[in-house]
Amino acid sequence: MSLAQVGLVGKTAARFGVQKIPGRMSIPKIGHDLTPEMLPKSQVPRSGRIDPIPPNAAWRALDKVMFPIIKFYYPRSIQCEYGLRFDDWYYNQANDRDVGVALSRIDDIDLQLRNFRGFRASQLAIERSVAPAEERWEEVVGEVRYCKPWFEQVRREKAEAEAWDNY
Repeated sequence: MSLAQVGLVGKTAARFGVQKIPGRMSIPKIGHDLTPEMLPKSQVPRSGRIDPIPPNAAWRALDKVMFPIIKFYYPRSIQCEYGLRFDDWYYNQANDRDVGVALSRIDDIDLQLRNFRGFRASQLAIERSVAPAEERWEEVVGEVRYCKPWFEQVRREKAEAEAWDNY
């Protein structure tokens, strides 16, 4: 991946590569080739290891139902008109504390880009205007989910810690 694409997909995806699923959103491959030494900001999970867990069959079935709805809704949403990416509004710190932990683990450039898009969306909302067409993230299929792998990793760590606490 060239350096010109790093700003487009983010540093995490540029460093680890992207898992492209035909007809779906791309996901950075952090669950397969990430070791505790490679975590950004030296944040090693409590378990000390990172194990890729295959997705649950129920989540895959739900994803097959929800993705066409998201694919239809997102380009027509106000979030898209403000220039926010899908993960910018789907993973919200106000709704879930695990998102804050996941955001502390993503690379700094990804976090800065996310914050910039949020500030710009707030400014556009105040001005009652929309982002230019070239700054919108309208194509959901080609978009890289920069926050999802970190969020899922935090959820797995939390579930593992809870399982050990209840052992």
